[in-house]
Amino acid sequence: MDVYPGRSWCLLFDKEIPAAETGGVTKSSLAEHQSPHRLQSRDEVIFKSLDRVGRRSLHLSLINQTIGDKLQSLMLLSMKTQLLYWILGITFLIIAASCSRNHDAVISAEDLKHLKAKYSPLTLNYFYETVFHEDFSSEKRNNISKWNTDPSIAITGSPSAQEIDYVKKAIAKINDLNLPIRLSLKGHPDSASIRIFFGHLREVCTFLDLDSVSIAEIDTACHFGLARSTNYDGVTNEAVIGIFYAENDQDHSTRYKVVLEEIVQSLGIVGDSYTYPSSLFFENYNSSKSLTTLDIDILSLLYEQAIPANYTRKAFEANFADELYVVNTKQKIKGLVDKYQGISLDDVEGCFTKGYLLKHPKEISIQLSGAVNDQDRITTEHAISALNELSPNLKISLDSSSRIESEHGIILSFKQVNGQKEPIRRKIETALGKSCMLQKLIKTKVVLSFGNSGNDETLRQRSIIDAIYFSLVQIPQAQVRTNDLFEDKNGKIKFFPRYANLLKFIYADEFTDGFKLSDFKEIRQDLK
Repeated sequence: MDVYPGRSWCLLFDKEIPAAETGGVTKSSLAEHQSPHRLQSRDEVIFKSLDRVGRRSLHLSLINQTIGDKLQSLMLLSMKTQLLYWILGITFLIIAASCSRNHDAVISAEDLKHLKAKYSPLTLNYFYETVFHEDFSSEKRNNISKWNTDPSIAITGSPSAQEIDYVKKAIAKINDLNLPIRLSLKGHPDSASIRIFFGHLREVCTFLDLDSVSIAEIDTACHFGLARSTNYDGVTNEAVIGIFYAENDQDHSTRYKVVLEEIVQSLGIVGDSYTYPSSLFFENYNSSKSLTTLDIDILSLLYEQAIPANYTRKAFEANFADELYVVNTKQKIKGLVDKYQGISLDDVEGCFTKGYLLKHPKEISIQLSGAVNDQDRITTEHAISALNELSPNLKISLDSSSRIESEHGIILSFKQVNGQKEPIRRKIETALGKSCMLQKLIKTKVVLSFGNSGNDETLRQRSIIDAIYFSLVQIPQAQVRTNDLFEDKNGKIKFFPRYANLLKFIYADEFTDGFKLSDFKEIRQDLK
């Protein structure tokens, strides 16, 4: 769980100024109501000595004087009210201007050309995915945030000597990247801009000021790390990091990576991703993930001098529209259809899951478990080789080292079931990832149960290849004809064009994760 809810705040205060009331009338207007009555009482003797005409004239004069006094008072009150509104309006404009003064941060044409030449589309898309999204948020971030001073780090809580070494090692690793900023270790928390707290889960949650809902979502069986930052106008000026280690995982390498990831995320790479399991920012657990070359590239891009603090997502989308697959996606998919002439759009439409296109990460490990024989492994390796040749966006490998079932990839579980009538029975379970910007199929587990009559080795090996392919491409089995998927010539597997092109199309970059079925139907309608 890597949540990074750093935000910039601009707070406007509404100050209510109520009038003091006495019987529904303000004090100032009550005095004006009382004044004519005192005059009338005092001048009652005069009314008695005057004739009827004189009394009427004097009475009208007094009434006119009273009305004039009231009008003058009302005008003064109105002027005061207008002045108050004028002051509040000016204050609002000043604050609003202050809050938005860097929202128009732009990149020059020369700098833009330099960035596009230096960084690949792969880097630009991964940057977009991890910088403009916070974990467990349904919305994209509107602006980037970054440091413009050298962050200093202090360690608090109850750190062990080993945990202090993790922090020192992470600082050295980041400083070796030659970013414009350099990290340092401070002795006292009050003098540091980043404070890292090590402790029990309850202590960490208190340090991070987490609410009860967030605490309830924490899996205590896993390590927990969380970074929160304070930003103004896209500039980060302080951050806090809380880290809790689960007792059941004592591996030093894994624990160090938690520290490294949270420090890097406090620098501005705020979001995790499902796209690359080897990346330090991979959302699910993977003991072999690390700070990859791609991770370093997106961190370097963030701290390019040409990338301004508070740079908006809309500006990034406009500047890199040709490179970003999430921009003008419909038009790009139409180009993809033109590229794969003759592809069945019905097949493509059948690959949507619950109204969305969901596919596996670009890096996929396959695990075999249960009653596995040597030929099963050989067949799996041949299928992997054939699939990797089809698409440059697939990097499939056989994981033979792990004894624990992986939390990502494809799991093939083999069972021999006595009394089962069918030669082969297949059960498929899938796990979806929804907390990152791009939704993914995180894990597919296929249980292959072989009955007593399922001793046909050819049928067994064919079922393995089928299971792997249809884990990658979620097309309903009703749309597939028997023995129409591939041919096997002396161990060389070749997928037939219909299914080869379908996989290429589905795993093309232009066909973005989470693309809506309704939008694809609109594309089909436009192409008619």
